[in-house]
Parts: sequence; C-alpha cells; structure tokens
Amino acid sequence: MSEEHTVASKSDKKAVEKALEKAKKAAQIEIDAKAAAKADSKAAKKADEKKADKKAEKKAQKKADLKAEAAFLKKSLAADKANADKAAAKAKKELKKERELVAKKLLKAKERAEQLAKADEKRARKQLKEKRALVEEIAATVELEASRLVKAATKQSAEPTTRRARKPSAATKGVRAESVPIAPRAPAVRGVARPRTGTSAVRASSEPSESWTMVALRTHAGATGVTGYSRLNKAELLAKLRGTDTLD
Repeated sequence: MSEEHTVASKSDKKAVEKALEKAKKAAQIEIDAKAAAKADSKAAKKADEKKADKKAEKKAQKKADLKAEAAFLKKSLAADKANADKAAAKAKKELKKERELVAKKLLKAKERAEQLAKADEKRARKQLKEKRALVEEIAATVELEASRLVKAATKQSAEPTTRRARKPSAATKGVRAESVPIAPRAPAVRGVARPRTGTSAVRASSEPSESWTMVALRTHAGATGVTGYSRLNKAELLAKLRGTDTLD
C-alpha cells in the first residue's frame, strides 16, 4: 500500500509540476503577449510620432520653400524695379538728348531760313534798285528826248511869230519884199508835246538846285552833255552839274 501511495504521490507531484509548468508557460505567454502588445503599441506610437514628425518636417519644408520663393520673388521684383528705373532714366536721358538735338536742328533750320530770307530780300532789293535805276535812266532819256523835241518845236513855233511881229508896213512892203527874201514856213512837228509851263519850265531855265528831282537833274545832265550821270546820286550829280555850269 505504501508503494501505491508513493507511486500515486509521484504521479500527483508530476501532474502538479506539469500543471504548474503549464500555468507558468501560460503566464509567460500572457506576459509575452502583453509585452508584445505594449511593444506594438509603443512601435505604433513611435511610428505615429515619426509620421507626425515627417508630416511636420514636410510642412516646415514647404513653408521654407514658400518663404524662399517669396524671398526670391521679392529679390527678382526689386531687381526688375531697379532695371526698370535704370531703363526709364536712360530713356529719359536719351529723350532729353533727342529733344536738344531736335531743338538745335530747328534753330539751325530757322537761322538758315532767316539767312535765305535775308539773301532773297537783299537780292530782291538789289534787283528792284537796278530796275528803278534802269527805269529812271529810261525816263531821263525819254525826258531828255522830249525836252530836245520841245525845244526844237518851241524854236520852230517862235520863228513865224517873229516874222509876224516884224511884218513890213505898206510903204516899205515893196522894198523889203525885194531886198529880204521870206524863208519858207517850217513844217509842224507831229506827235511833239507842247512846251512845258510852270515849275518844269522854271527849272529848265534856272540853275540846278536841291529842289530839283532826280529826273530833272538827269535830264539837265543829258542836255548839257554830262556823262555817267545814271550812276550818281543826287548830291554827286548836283555837284557835277554845278561844276559843269561853272565851267561853261
């Protein structure tokens, strides 16, 4: 009986040990499971933290990129503004230079136009003076010729008057008719103006003076044989005429 009891005790002991071993293993498994769960939770938390850090880093990088881009844009804008200001200053300077050049050209053109106008005016005055001198010379020649014709007509018209004033009386008519031949009457000059009277006649018979006109002076110069009178002014012509008259 004691051997059976001993055998039973050993069997129970083994069973208990086995049960304890099993319980121990179960406890260990539970502990391991809890540890694993804890480790998984910790790993998950770490992963979440890592993910959050990565997201924050990405966000920070994006923010940094945006900031860098803003700084670059600001710098580019400042550079563009500086270039624009520089270009505007250059354009303004060139425009000012162009305006000055245009003003100089306009002034030069104005001066040239004034010079041409003065030259044209001078040329016109010279031509007018030459034409006036030519007209005065022609007028003097015409007046001289007219004066000559008038003198001739006056002389011819005066001869019959003298004859009529010296007409012989009835007593001496026969004697004078025999001794003095009567000259034939001079033919009348056609187209000749009548002798001048008044101021012109007085001037023609008096000494040249300052009151005479250039036409009258030149006419008198032509009548007295003075040469080159068309190129003389009034004072020179008057002096020449007075000298000629003194010599005559």
